[in-house]
Amino acid sequence: MHLVDSDTYRDPDPRDQARKARHLSKYIFPLQYGLSNVFTSQLQAKEHYKQPDFADRENEIQRLGPCKTPKRLKDVLVLLDKMIWRHGKCRYKLLRDKVCPSKASKIFE
Repeated sequence: MHLVDSDTYRDPDPRDQARKARHLSKYIFPLQYGLSNVFTSQLQAKEHYKQPDFADRENEIQRLGPCKTPKRLKDVLVLLDKMIWRHGKCRYKLLRDKVCPSKASKIFE
């Protein structure tokens, strides 16, 4: 099953792809970078508890600034890079229509 047109897909820049993999690793492994996470978040005694939004940590990553990738995560970056590359290459709508075609769209054709 070939889902990608060779004339429309271009391989991404390897440097940009590596940067995206490192950025994604900060979301998946926040403790390794010294970022807050759901298991170690501190509750302030005098403040009302507000659930931190761990889905969007862009501000926290910006405050952290550039940092070295921990040695134990170097092998994981290769897997994250592959995952991002495959995500960019996959045409989800075409895949969805192939696997579970809509009966409603056939009525309106």
